Amino acid sequence: MRFFQWLFTRIAVIYVIIVIVCLTCVNLKTLDERIKVRRLNQAVPNFTDLINFSMGKMSQQDVNWLPYRRYFELILRYLPDDLITKQLLGYVDYYSGHEDKAIDLLKSSIVIKGQHLFWSNYNLGVIYYKKGMWQQSAEYLFNTLASNPQLAIFFMKDSIIYKQIFANPVLTYSYDEGIATAKSNVYVLLLSCLNKMGQYDKVFAVSSIALADGSLLSKDAFYYYAGLAFFETGQEQKASMFFQKSLTLEKNNPDIYYYLANIYQKAGQSAQARDLLQLSYVLHQKNDPRFPYDAHVALRIF
Repeated sequence: MRFFQWLFTRIAVIYVIIVIVCLTCVNLKTLDERIKVRRLNQAVPNFTDLINFSMGKMSQQDVNWLPYRRYFELILRYLPDDLITKQLLGYVDYYSGHEDKAIDLLKSSIVIKGQHLFWSNYNLGVIYYKKGMWQQSAEYLFNTLASNPQLAIFFMKDSIIYKQIFANPVLTYSYDEGIATAKSNVYVLLLSCLNKMGQYDKVFAVSSIALADGSLLSKDAFYYYAGLAFFETGQEQKASMFFQKSLTLEKNNPDIYYYLANIYQKAGQSAQARDLLQLSYVLHQKNDPRFPYDAHVALRIF
């Protein structure tokens, strides 16, 4: 009998110890979560400067990138596999002078469950374009076009960080318009890459696809790059036709007048060629930031 009393007492003590340990662990876990939330809340930056820079209203040098880097790095400390945070930190790292780190972060966030993510591929395409690495740029730009933009919109709507960004009163944003503008930029850079690599058959195919997409902007650019491809392959009549089509949409692209002047000169129409060269020179002097088409394309987060 004493043995059973002794055994029962020991079991009861062990049970109490187990309960206390479990409760302690639960409390410690809860406390740890609360500390993490508190740290994150304290680190949330004011996104106004980031938004204004993204919208072209501030220069890169005028933005204090450190609060954004600290915030995104803190999130990744707690959630090391969060693709949206990697994507945003890659953007910040690039513009704060850490290009190699930005590329690594973006490359680690380009695919989820076999599907390409729009913004990471887009930004890698832009980075490699700016580095003059046309083949690599084209690869990521093709990936961007192959991605599902609705998936990008879903992640933006679902992300706490994007909710914080879009809650800022300085930003009025349309998801569909943002994606359409970005896709137009993708086609501009892709057509430029293909032209620079001499892959003119692909230029013709891609420009046809872009022109058939009614949601895209920059139709004049698509006609221009198709005309340039025809010009480079000696098909001057077709080149002239596409250049003229571009001019009906945008008449201030100085490069078109330069190429048309060459076409007229070869056709023996020297007076017309001189007039076109003069017009090209005048327009170049205006330094319109819209031209050349690829010059204004930058990394984006929305």
